[in-house]
Amino acid sequence: RRNLEERTSVATSYEQFLDIAENKSGFIKAMWCGDEACETKIKDETGGVKSRCIPFHEDKLSDVCVCCGKPAKHMVVWGRQY
Repeated sequence: RRNLEERTSVATSYEQFLDIAENKSGFIKAMWCGDEACETKIKDETGGVKSRCIPFHEDKLSDVCVCCGKPAKHMVVWGRQY
């Protein structure tokens, strides 16, 4: 569990999300509106980062989607499939 926590970053802005996706390995926790268009944009602009899971216990990192700024519905763990 400690390894997972050490390899998980938090993003509250799209710029931060892109920076983490490009420069760190592991997972990214960020808020999402639930719109498939945002997930597709993230996947396309990060070289394959996709939603991996919506945890049963969701941390409220912010009120808005990290991608579009609309009201967030879920906290999602994002990552690349290897």
